[in-house]
Amino acid sequence: MDTTNSLLTNFIKSVIPIPEVDAKAIADSFHFVAIKKGDLFLKENQISDDYLYLKQGVMRIFLYDLEGNEITTDIFTENNIVFEITSFFNRVKSEANIEAITDCVGYRISYQELNKLFHDKPAFRDFGRAILVKEFITSKKRNYSMINQTAEQRYQNLLTNRPDIIKHVPLKYIASYLGITDSTLSRIRKKI
Repeated sequence: MDTTNSLLTNFIKSVIPIPEVDAKAIADSFHFVAIKKGDLFLKENQISDDYLYLKQGVMRIFLYDLEGNEITTDIFTENNIVFEITSFFNRVKSEANIEAITDCVGYRISYQELNKLFHDKPAFRDFGRAILVKEFITSKKRNYSMINQTAEQRYQNLLTNRPDIIKHVPLKYIASYLGITDSTLSRIRKKI
């Protein structure tokens, strides 16, 4: 088991400029966790209680459409924060699932522990705010791209900006994430 969390400490310092000692104190509040490929980190109808720093692996958020099809709404790779924001902060049942696409390791903190950190460590409030702003901007950009970009442009952007996804994520999840069918994605890949 990895008891050192220097990657988490460095991640915190990359998000907000704080002294090493403060970043380490925040990182020490997180707990090591391993999640096996295919396991659900969060299941729909549960209240999300985990805020995860993904050290290694790939995860996705998905939900079911009206016909029962899985729709991937987000994909997370290493060195990112993973959680279902609405359920976590509003303390309501999640409409989405979070699944490990590969074996994953990371550091988690519970909702109650996170709130204690918010009160005890002002630097963590700045960190949390910066993460929320980053997620909001990413979500907005994705929403806009679904409206004002072609499927090919969305795929090209994924290739350019997040090549790690292409390497590790099954094509059916990538197609769903891009809002296209598997066959459309195959045609785009052949064309490019």
